[in-house]
Amino acid sequence: MCRNHHKSTIERIKKVRAIVNRYYESGNNSRCYKAVWRRYVNPLYPMSYRTFLSYLDIPTPPPDNPTPLEKSLFDFWDDMPVYQS
Repeated sequence: MCRNHHKSTIERIKKVRAIVNRYYESGNNSRCYKAVWRRYVNPLYPMSYRTFLSYLDIPTPPPDNPTPLEKSLFDFWDDMPVYQS
């Protein structure tokens, strides 16, 4: 069953996953999912532990590919010579 979530919920899920990816360590009880939820996620995004676990199971769409304009945005700076004194 695939459920459509609101855009804000998808963004919140991405942010929660970023926190989990940063702080979770498998095999370390002080960095388990419950500890990460209690210490880092719940103060920022108040939710139950069950909701937190369901957020980890919800698939999120991959990021959009950058447009040609976005790709060339910093090419100008890459071609600039670097001056060192």
